[in-house]
Amino acid sequence: MFDFLKFIETIELIEKDDEYINKSLDLIKDDFHIGKFEIVADNVFNSYSITIDKNYKRKNYFEYSKGDFKYIFYRNSDNYEYTDYDISTINSILRIVSMTHLKYILMKKANDAEYISANTRLPNTHGFIRDTSNVLAINNPINYNVYFINIKGFGLINKLFGQREGDEAIKSYADRLRQFIDKDEVLGHLGGDNFVALIKKNKHLDFIDLVTMCPIEIVKNNNKTKVNLIGVVGYYELSENNGASRDFLSKSSMACQYARSTKKIVVKHTEELEEIVNSVKVIERTFKDELEKGNFIVYYQPKFDIKTGKIIGVEALSRWVNNGKVVPPGMFVPILEKNGEIIDLDLFVLENLCKDIHNYRNMGHNIVPASCNLSRRDFENDDLEKIVINIIRKYNVRTEDIVIEVTETTNIEEKERLARFINTMNENGILTSIDDFGTGYSSLSVLRDFKVSEIKIDRSFINRELLSDSDEIIIGSIIDMAKRLSINVICEGVETKSQAEFLIRLGCNNAQGFLYSKPIPKLEFEEMLQKIGTVYD
Repeated sequence: MFDFLKFIETIELIEKDDEYINKSLDLIKDDFHIGKFEIVADNVFNSYSITIDKNYKRKNYFEYSKGDFKYIFYRNSDNYEYTDYDISTINSILRIVSMTHLKYILMKKANDAEYISANTRLPNTHGFIRDTSNVLAINNPINYNVYFINIKGFGLINKLFGQREGDEAIKSYADRLRQFIDKDEVLGHLGGDNFVALIKKNKHLDFIDLVTMCPIEIVKNNNKTKVNLIGVVGYYELSENNGASRDFLSKSSMACQYARSTKKIVVKHTEELEEIVNSVKVIERTFKDELEKGNFIVYYQPKFDIKTGKIIGVEALSRWVNNGKVVPPGMFVPILEKNGEIIDLDLFVLENLCKDIHNYRNMGHNIVPASCNLSRRDFENDDLEKIVINIIRKYNVRTEDIVIEVTETTNIEEKERLARFINTMNENGILTSIDDFGTGYSSLSVLRDFKVSEIKIDRSFINRELLSDSDEIIIGSIIDMAKRLSINVICEGVETKSQAEFLIRLGCNNAQGFLYSKPIPKLEFEEMLQKIGTVYD
């Protein structure tokens, strides 16, 4: 006869967390001697109705219905002795139960794979679109925003703690966001470190506060480490006439990508932003032509002494003028980094910077140390040191007037290549600076191993409304260590007076950011230099 207990064990093992199936199985155990058994599971399989005792109407009736399943039992209250035929029929019934449950489990798992993220159990892309459509079908879209969230630098957490711990960190982040969501809102996980959400507009500020600085705890080898997950957010405000869910999902994703590219934390989608993003799609096939035509220009962003308000330096940045509109580097640099053409742009900026410094010297103008950033991809060129030195010497630029900015890395091979470059610059008297300092999880070794003259604290350390005691301790320690090593410190992304006052309190007097000046054309920078003056005057 069919091994009923083995069947129960198999089902319970596969679906041990499915409460209503377990209750159903318990009922089958209790009412094993049955007169009639019926299974109904809509949209999964056909209904079954099998009768053992033709006089079942005289028996006690019991029905159990839950979810997709419906069981009807007619108990044999007369202590009926089952015949071989009856037992054979029961055997057939139990086989149907077995196939039914297993088929349901497979269908359920297939449905989950299509609509649910395996790690967080949140809706995936298809699930988010489905659930969002259902919510907006009964609620006015104008009351909602759609958000696309990417956790900044999450790949480094995986490298530091491990893949399994990284998955747990994503689950913790998802749980924190899940607690915030109301029934008429939707939260989704698109995989990796990307989340999406449909949130009511009146909760916008609270949601931004949550996702952009979310403290979680990572456990590895029984050691607990508190980590703040920083979400980079792009969002799109819905209106009554919004199109399909995929459309506003792509718009919020576009805003998030723009935020990442321009080193912002929160960006709202606008028509102007969309025009810029769409124009960038042509850069792969037109870059060299655009460079030769002079459509790439150099902008300058001054660096300031917070206390005096004087200019202490400047950074040269690339801009692309496309159809009369100035496109920021964050929109096209990632594309050029991907295809390896970024070195042409970086050397273009360096050469124009050296040419300007040379001309300023010849005209007797006041100048300040000027920096130029090199991409990680540039270091794939074995002759990079020679090329940089030759450009600087070509224009007779004094080494104290030029600074080469590089970005820290956790990759061992890249780190060795970077160290070789910095050492060569030092041997030739050329100053170097570490950009985005603090985002690489290897910052302390950078201070120890690299002979740099400056570090630029990444904007993510100060880019929030309230700076905590932890922020003060971390940033203060960086500043103190750098000073003791005779390394200059500058903080980028300073946008508010409270941030500037915070830095002064910690002993950092140098800043760069929109509070003082955005990147500006060369002529505007020259006028600012003459008007404001420098600390070297």
